[in-house]
Amino acid sequence: MKEIRLTRDFLKNLFNGVLILLGMVVLIEAVSWSIAYKLKIKLVYEEGGPFQYIGLLVRSLFIPELFTLFITITLINRFHKIWHIDSVENTWRSIYKYELRFLPILAFSFFVFNPGTQTIRYLLENLPTYSWSNYWQKYILYTFTWRIYLEYLVPLTIIGYIELNLSLLKDYLNQRREAQAAAEAEGYQKAVAYLSTVSPKSAATASYLTYLKGRNAMGELDFPVNDVYYFTIKDRLYYAELAKGRYLIGKTLNELETELNPAQFLRIKRDYIVNRQAIAGYAHWENGKYSIRLNTPIPYTVSVPRSRMQELREWLQYADSRLFETVA
Repeated sequence: MKEIRLTRDFLKNLFNGVLILLGMVVLIEAVSWSIAYKLKIKLVYEEGGPFQYIGLLVRSLFIPELFTLFITITLINRFHKIWHIDSVENTWRSIYKYELRFLPILAFSFFVFNPGTQTIRYLLENLPTYSWSNYWQKYILYTFTWRIYLEYLVPLTIIGYIELNLSLLKDYLNQRREAQAAAEAEGYQKAVAYLSTVSPKSAATASYLTYLKGRNAMGELDFPVNDVYYFTIKDRLYYAELAKGRYLIGKTLNELETELNPAQFLRIKRDYIVNRQAIAGYAHWENGKYSIRLNTPIPYTVSVPRSRMQELREWLQYADSRLFETVA
């Protein structure tokens, strides 16, 4: 994937920003309580209790800063449109340059949102007694100072870049899923096209192995290969696992791989060949590996490296039984 198309779905959803802002408020409160516990207790006491203190936070901090958030995100989205930023090259250098372009926007946004944010804060904090001089001096002139500007700049930059990076990450993951789905669909269509060129007659005459002889402590048995859950190797001996038990066989996995019907059996790793009818499902396990669940009488799983999973998925799709009805 050479570039990331920017849909900005995450940025356009204001609710995502509200959650980030709420998280920042909770984080700031947690830090302030940890370093100034006695002062916080005094504030709670002066407000009349914990509920009154929470109400103060909502009126004086959370609700006014929602306007800050709305203006900042709007400016970021408008900047994308004005400068026609629709995609970013999928390199660290390009992503770094892309994000650096928004630093001036975040720095400038203070002068756009501050009058509105402070007006909302004034209306909520001073209800119902309003004073023009108090509003102008304390909430407007006083807030346009370097100290207030710098107090806003740090959390505003953090929130802005959290939004930008999460939006970029979401677009990247969505585009990667779309690319994988398109690749699988294209591969499936190629497989269907190939199978359509194979005549039923030639397919029917393919000489695949149908029966095997095995032995265990109970004796020898001739069994259809389709009854085998999987073939494996242990201590340099080769075995077939059936519902009746495990049987020692006289063929190696390399020989079986060339003689078994590839629509029915797949060598998923060096020491396992599995029957597609025995696969109950698969799931991501750990360290880039997947676990394959087999519907054996006693539940059994086989770990498979991630590098083989794409081949396994394609095999399960392409070897659809409906495509092979003509073979039967």
